[in-house]
Amino acid sequence: MAGRRPLTDQEERSLIRTARRLRPRDRLLVTFQLFTGFRVHEVLSVRVGQVWRDGQVQTKIGVAPRHLKGHRGGTRWVPLVHELQRALAAYLTWRERTLGPLNPVEPLFVSRKRGPDGARRAFGRSQAYRLVVRTFRAAGIQDDGRLGTHSLRKTLARKVFRLSGNNILVTRDALGHSSIAVTECYLECTREEVDCAILAGDWPRRPRARPAA
Repeated sequence: MAGRRPLTDQEERSLIRTARRLRPRDRLLVTFQLFTGFRVHEVLSVRVGQVWRDGQVQTKIGVAPRHLKGHRGGTRWVPLVHELQRALAAYLTWRERTLGPLNPVEPLFVSRKRGPDGARRAFGRSQAYRLVVRTFRAAGIQDDGRLGTHSLRKTLARKVFRLSGNNILVTRDALGHSSIAVTECYLECTREEVDCAILAGDWPRRPRARPAA
């Protein structure tokens, strides 16, 4: 979503600290999108069996094209970082203790409501949005009108871009984009970054090397 902004490094750290204090499902929802970069509807499409198999949390997750934006291309695979694996383990332990045996075909994120057949319903997008915005507020992140669930996806984009040495191709593939032009829209910079780059070019102020005696 073009109108959303990524979190700063400080805001991201504050969000993670705050998320760790949330109840297991809420912590997982925030952590899941922040560390995979999936869109919120893609996160909510995940089933228990995609992250939990043979009594273990998986090390990567794949979301099929039918759940991705555009419904084309191949399955998008993303590794699960340790912070996310810990959040998954805590949630699944809580869920099994509270809701009974884990069913691999059930939604990973369930609401309190059930369908006409008695099956548990998936968490809704509006519920997810309210939860994420509420967590931003609890983390002391100022809402400038540009915060939302997509801010988490854009935060991952900025992080991957930096850690890959500003490699736009790596960032494109990490986000599952079909075009670099789309990825570029995710990579906005701050005024501070612009100023630092300009000041870094002030080479005449650097001390000259003294000639050898």
